[in-house]
Amino acid sequence: MWITLYQITFMKKASYHVVNEAVEYAKKMEGRYVAGFVNAILRRYIREYIEDTRDKTRDSVNVCIPQKQKSEIKRLSIIHSFPEWLIRRWHERFGQDDTEKLCAALNKVPRFAIRIDTKRMDMDHVMDYLEKKGIKTEKGRYVESSLYVDRLTPVIKDSLFKQGIIHIQDEASQLAGVALDPRQGDIILDACCGLGTKTEQIKGLEGHIRLYSMDIDMNKLISMDKEGKYIICGDVLLRPFREKLFDKILLDAPCSSTGIIRKHPEIKWRLREKDIKRHGRNQVAMLKALWGCLKDKGYLIYSVCSFEPEETWGVLDEFSRENEFIVENPLPLLFNKEYFMSLPHETDLDGFFIVRLRKP
Repeated sequence: MWITLYQITFMKKASYHVVNEAVEYAKKMEGRYVAGFVNAILRRYIREYIEDTRDKTRDSVNVCIPQKQKSEIKRLSIIHSFPEWLIRRWHERFGQDDTEKLCAALNKVPRFAIRIDTKRMDMDHVMDYLEKKGIKTEKGRYVESSLYVDRLTPVIKDSLFKQGIIHIQDEASQLAGVALDPRQGDIILDACCGLGTKTEQIKGLEGHIRLYSMDIDMNKLISMDKEGKYIICGDVLLRPFREKLFDKILLDAPCSSTGIIRKHPEIKWRLREKDIKRHGRNQVAMLKALWGCLKDKGYLIYSVCSFEPEETWGVLDEFSRENEFIVENPLPLLFNKEYFMSLPHETDLDGFFIVRLRKP
């Protein structure tokens, strides 16, 4: 029945022909009583939905533009299987064409990126090693340590992953670590380190630093490699550090995660619009709490795997009401922009936002 409803609605087939096929199939497989039920449902759908929609379309010459947009939002929601409120947000910001491209990109089978510890093993060597195991590889476009693989499970089971030479990390996420630009002697805080993926990346970029890794979830911290770093279970909002301690801070903040829907499609159905606003308020509070821990002339990298206004520039606008900062280009060697914003349909990366805030 679902297949038949799809054919009637979207494939421009003659309704009577599709219904007859479905009814005959139901009669053959389940008997005439089930066939009669299928026939009744499908014909009622045609009568009450399809024909009603056609009537409205014929009468829509004088319909106002907002009504047309509402119909378009509903269509995109059905075709791409996204909640209407999310489609509406994107439609207002990006327009119809880009919203459709964005939804299509987020519905694609994701490409998986891994990060190679190139100080321990050469990239070409890793590629050759994986290719011999039947795993297709492709170098990342922006980060030298980034490599795309066509299958993730055999990589996770491989000895290189267990040795810490290979890490699972999207290229957009790796850009946040690159933007931090750790230098010898720096005192650095990874404020919401989670499982420590970016912590390991930062340590790999520059070994001669004092690196503090903090998260509120002890279960995540337990699995981290403790060598060469300080592991702290703590709440960013309570700021368990003295004033002006750190040269650099990475705040990869908890967010709505709209940028990684293609890897976690359940997000779009679990998320509510109020959740985005709630995340935005929490992100502003985190920035305020951490700002005092940053040295003068130091900088904070703020990043989220989201591209929603309340979690990106909206956060900075709110933060600027009480704090002075200078927005700097976080990735000057890659992009001539004062911030990095990845939209999946444009970059083919996860959705991501990265900005560098310099303390005067």
